[in-house]
Amino acid sequence: MAWQRVRITIPEGYDPDTRQRIGEAMLEMIYDRSQLGTGVKPSGKYFKTYDFPDYTEAYKKKKGSSRVDLVLEDKMLRSAEVLSTTKDSILLGYENGTKENAKAEGNQTGSYGRSPDSKKARRFLGITKEERDAILAGFEK
Repeated sequence: MAWQRVRITIPEGYDPDTRQRIGEAMLEMIYDRSQLGTGVKPSGKYFKTYDFPDYTEAYKKKKGSSRVDLVLEDKMLRSAEVLSTTKDSILLGYENGTKENAKAEGNQTGSYGRSPDSKKARRFLGITKEERDAILAGFEK
């Protein structure tokens, strides 16, 4: 099981408490965006958004909805945390080895207990440069 985490770079100058609050705001952004069915894919140094792939027909019947929003994974989404901060970065993710980390890995890689399948992957852990900048605008150095 791979440890699910992402390091987000930020400008230097924020004190540790502010970096913690910025990280929490980033997690809230990830949660809100995931509820809309939107994830992130690496794009150079940052990420770009994309719509999550559709559920399988069998899962749509079980869930009763075709909207991909990771709602059934609410506990997993809410278990993400600010793992650490440095003077110029924030590490977001899951405690390594936890059940929520395993669920996150399944969503991030599309493996769901099997081999990774990029067509089923729903990458949610990360933020775009624009999201980061919007969050940072709400905090003073």
